[in-house]
Amino acid sequence: MRSDILDQLVSSYLKQPVKASWEGTAADMLRGTFDDAHIELGGIATAWLPLEGVIVSARRVEFSPGIPARIRVEEPSLSAIVGQRDVERWVERFQLPFELHLTEHGLLARVRVAGLQVAEIEARLEVVGGWFALQARRASLLGVPNYVAWLFRAYLPLPPLADGARLDEIGHEEGKIRLRFEVDTFEEDLTPGLLERLRGRILP
Repeated sequence: MRSDILDQLVSSYLKQPVKASWEGTAADMLRGTFDDAHIELGGIATAWLPLEGVIVSARRVEFSPGIPARIRVEEPSLSAIVGQRDVERWVERFQLPFELHLTEHGLLARVRVAGLQVAEIEARLEVVGGWFALQARRASLLGVPNYVAWLFRAYLPLPPLADGARLDEIGHEEGKIRLRFEVDTFEEDLTPGLLERLRGRILP
């Protein structure tokens, strides 16, 4: 179910366009209870990497009146979309020693020296001890296949996952990568800064 009024209220509170949907009736909305809820947000700038879009989902969301009002989110997940252009800016910002391309098969890193490509590495994104890393699946050096590619792992300049957050799924498209995180059930006051606090439940 969708509600333009609810979209306007949430968009006004978060100060950015939002589309909300859930399973249920208008009566559920009046009670402040939403099952199988989804909130779609547009581009979000973070301190670590810009996101093309974010979808926050939950098995159940409950609002409790009060001063301040509170929100309870059960079994939440967050899906983030990262685009190629933002990845290129991020690589340039941190002066990483490789180019990083988003393909439908995974991540492709190319290392160049004086404009000459000396290595190409096809890698997957994974989380090791809470930190994001690239783990090679295949590699070539000066065009020659390297059969010890599995030894290559590069940690990325991103903050570690917060306690209670888990990287659940990675989806690859040409020019995009989709990351899905699961988060523990939580409660929060409906006060200014809610979106930033929610972000902190993924990345501290």
